[in-house]
Parts: sequence; structure tokens; C-alpha cells
Amino acid sequence: MHDSPAHHDLQLDKYGVEYIFPRVKKAYINHNGYFLHYQDIEATAQSIARVFQKDADTYRRVARQWLHWYRDIILPDMYSAPTPPDIWEAEIRRKPGGAEFLRVALGYSPLEYANELFESDLVRIALVRGAVISEYDPATKGIPSLVFATMISWFAQKNAMVRGGTRQVAEGIRQVIEENGGKIFLGNGVQKIIVENNTAKGVILDDGREFYADRFVASSVNPVQTFLFMIDESHLPESVREKAANFKFKEQSIFRVFLCLKERPLFTMAEREPDLNHSLYYTIGYDSPTDMTRMMQQANEGLVPDVTGLSGGIPTIHDPSQAPPGFHTAFFSILAPFDLADGGPGKWNDVSRDVTEKLLAKLREYAPNVKDANIIGKFPYTPVDIEACIPDMMNGDICQGKVCPEQSGFNRPWAGMSQYRTCIDGLYLCGASSHPGGLAVGGPGYNAANAIAEDLKIEKWWPQYDATKIVTI
Repeated sequence: MHDSPAHHDLQLDKYGVEYIFPRVKKAYINHNGYFLHYQDIEATAQSIARVFQKDADTYRRVARQWLHWYRDIILPDMYSAPTPPDIWEAEIRRKPGGAEFLRVALGYSPLEYANELFESDLVRIALVRGAVISEYDPATKGIPSLVFATMISWFAQKNAMVRGGTRQVAEGIRQVIEENGGKIFLGNGVQKIIVENNTAKGVILDDGREFYADRFVASSVNPVQTFLFMIDESHLPESVREKAANFKFKEQSIFRVFLCLKERPLFTMAEREPDLNHSLYYTIGYDSPTDMTRMMQQANEGLVPDVTGLSGGIPTIHDPSQAPPGFHTAFFSILAPFDLADGGPGKWNDVSRDVTEKLLAKLREYAPNVKDANIIGKFPYTPVDIEACIPDMMNGDICQGKVCPEQSGFNRPWAGMSQYRTCIDGLYLCGASSHPGGLAVGGPGYNAANAIAEDLKIEKWWPQYDATKIVTI
């Protein structure tokens, strides 16, 4: 989020949004070894060299290239409306390094790219993990911009956490809205979008209140709920109803356990490398990238995956404000299905405790001090809980729609609806179902705001996004 136009244009730092940049970004640990991502490229290279010198040399070479791709190609692509694939390719090819970027972005899956670049499984895992974080199947050929941005940012760009938790970003945006005359209604879903003469005229809330719009309605809700749940089908062409019905959600979601602790997890391997105890995030236990792809496959089949590895963080290491003095919080997660093969979504109530204990058992292999006596409280957060908490994340899909080549760029949510404008006049899409997709990047809202301003002839008070003024190389 710190690289996004939303942060800079809205001046969120004035509203309490403060970023923490820990020296160690991510730790990769298994029983055979470890390496660390630092904010500094050379420090990361030296850590990789302890694993495999040749991979360290490769990393030094590609990290600089990645930074240029990130600043000059990927961020400008994320923070602009998508163009048809042939036009997009021609525009990228004209940029310095564009031909090589296209060779990788179109010709490789993240798994293939990791295997080509690196020889150590531990370093390969790190690159593949960036795709998995983006809710992308690393075996799928093609690397969409948001996926590539996540892979690159962990390896070569700065990474941060928000002081006080990511909710502070939403809180900052709330203050911006209200200071400029807007009003937010908490705990009220939209029951219906009012459409008259093929024009969006307002909304009806779940509690029955009606609000009329002078100029437009913008929906950050996924297109299935926007078009099929909130708009009478008489207002929609059959082609739109069909495409909305066929919009894909990801086959797997996330199971996460949150911990309240007397003492933070301490890693046995930190006796060899103290920095391991000071990382922003952790990826633990995976021996090879195939461990991750196997977990994905199991989740796709409706199975709770074998807990061969897990990922998570200990926020209070870097932000003590997130717990009472002297105490800690932590979270760890695995991929998991929304719809369990044995019992469906409702089965999660029966199995969540057992899955929690399996995650804790894996964590204790590396941080044995996470004993029951150290745990004040533990809270399992299942894929079903995700949908219940945030209903537009259907099936627990945190990106509001599967991230795949056929639903990326000019095809997100589908070709013909990817410019944030819809078949209903005055109705716009501005959520993660639109380009560039989910995660906390602010891209869909920024791009939709540009489209709305252009259509309504509103003078833009914000500058055109220029990544060169934000990202330092």
C-alpha cells in the first residue's frame, strides 16, 4: 500500500497511517536450513550465499532487473486501466527491458521461472511463495502483474506493516471521506441497486432505507453479487447474466489461527542466526515448491492439506501496540478448501480445532516455546468465517475472484467489463474483481476514480501516478 497512489494522493500519513519497515522482511526455515529476506538487497544476497553461492550471484543480477520492472512496467500497469492484450504487449515491448519482461510474464509459470533461475529448493520456495500469497496457482503459465509485483516486492522491494494493524488504512480512508462530506453506514449491506431507464439511480440497504445518487453508483462488491443479487435481471442483457454466473472464484481459501501469547515464538534455529527471531513474516517447514503445489491440489479436492508447512507473522515484534505491554500476538495459516469434501462448508465447525492443533504442532517443531501454557487464547479463522465476516469474499476468496490469466488484466472480471464501467449507465465497478485484483494495493479504486472523473467531466485534483517519484532504485 505504501507504493500506491491512494496512500500518497489521500495523504494517509496525516490520518495516522504509519508504516514500519523491519530490517528482516521474511524468514524461510526448514529442518535443513534457512535464509532471510532483508530490506537490503546485498544483505539478502549474503543470506542466500549461505545456502547456495550460485543462487546468490543470480539473485544479485536479477534483483536489479526486477526493481526496474516493478517501477517502470508493473506498477504503471497496475495503476491504469487495462488494454487489450495486443496493445498491452506492444506498449510493454517499447519500454526498456520490456521484451525480456514479456518473455517471462507470458512464457513461464512462477514455478517454472523459479526453477530456471535458482538451484536451491529453499530459494525457489521463496519465489513461488510470492505467487501463492497472491492467491495464484504457481504452476499456471503466465504471471499477471499483481502476482509479479508480489513476487518481486518480497525479493527486491521494500515491505512494510501498518502500525496498529492494517485496519488503520481503512480508518484513515474513513476520515478522508467524512472530512469531505461523505457518510459511511456501518453494518448495512446493500439489498438492491435502483435502476431506472438503464441508469443506476441509488441503492436500497438491507434495513430498507433508500439513498438516491445524483451522478453515479460504484460497487466494490464482486460481479456475481452486484449483477445477479442486487440488480433485477430485467435490467441486464443475457450475456452479462451469463458471464456473471460463470465468473470464477478460487478453489481454495485460507485457514488461519490467531494467537494471544505470554511470550513470542522463539525459533531454535535462531541460535545459529539471531535475525531469525526478528522477521516481519515467516514461511516454515516447506522442503520444496512441490510441497506448496501438493497442498493446493489437496485443497482443490476439498481436503484439509497435510500441514507440511505454514506461513505467518508475529506483529508485536515490531509493533508492541498490538498487545498489552509484555504480551504478543501471532498468526499462522495454510491453504484450505471452503467446501470440504466430507461434509461441505458446515464441517468446518467440527474440524477447526483439530486443524488448529496441527498448525501448532508444526510451529512447535521450530519454535518449541509455543506451549499450551504460553497461549492465553487461540482463535481459528476458517474459510467459512472469511465469507461470513466479509460476504463479498464468496467461498472465502480473499481476492473477490480467482486470479488466473483468463480473469486478469483486460479480462478482469471479463472482457467488455474491465474498464470499470458497466452495462448500466452510472454504475461502476471499483473492487478487487477488477484490474489489477485483490490484496491491499488500492488499484481498482484508483482506476475506477479516473474512469468516473473522465465520464463526469470532473477535474482531477490528483496527479497522474508516477512510480518513479515513489520507488527508489
